[in-house]
Amino acid sequence: MLYCLLFIKGCDIINECEYGYIDCANQNIKCSTCFVNGQNYKAIKVKVYKLNKKRSKQDKRMGSEFEYKNHKNNVNILKNDIVSSMTLNSGATVLEKGDEQISGIINVMEELKTQMPDRAKGTKTFTIKRQWLDKLNKEAKMENKEFWYLKFSFNEDEANHSSSNIFVITEQDIIMSMIKTMVEDRKVAKNANAKIELANKRAAFIEAENIKLKAEINLLKAQIKYNKENNFV
Repeated sequence: MLYCLLFIKGCDIINECEYGYIDCANQNIKCSTCFVNGQNYKAIKVKVYKLNKKRSKQDKRMGSEFEYKNHKNNVNILKNDIVSSMTLNSGATVLEKGDEQISGIINVMEELKTQMPDRAKGTKTFTIKRQWLDKLNKEAKMENKEFWYLKFSFNEDEANHSSSNIFVITEQDIIMSMIKTMVEDRKVAKNANAKIELANKRAAFIEAENIKLKAEINLLKAQIKYNKENNFV
């Protein structure tokens, strides 16, 4: 319901999409005429306000600019598959948990931590507090998120410069679950590719057979014509 209030003005009830979309601008409008997956799908345009220098300086949260860049990167990678949204400032509300929530076919909660250049002289060490992980684990369960992880960078300048300077911490079970999912997905993809290859070869074989039959027909026609012209019985 909160999602409805934020993004779909005038919407009181959101029916669950048959194809799993949660960010469709035509939800409850063109559902009755959507007979094929994605036929009437149109992503909701969500305006993202960039943090200006003044606001970023006033914001006392750790890594405000880091969070914005992380959100932008998520949106660019995920495209229309799922929705990645920034939550309201930590501590300012009890309605949203974590720093970033990914929702859709997969549900993830992200927490971001980094060291501000003017507060941390070094860039080689970063202290991860157990309470951060416990809190994130608890909040993820409260929000019914399948996965959670804490993203961190040794220095915000490095994080803003390259995603290779961003690292992730989570539970071992979550990592193994992700690996298992990737293994299963690759099995499915490999099987699908094998079926496609088999179908292509079958199509090529049928085409070759058709060419052979046409050649035989042409040969018979030529033979008949020759026999007629030479008065052969």
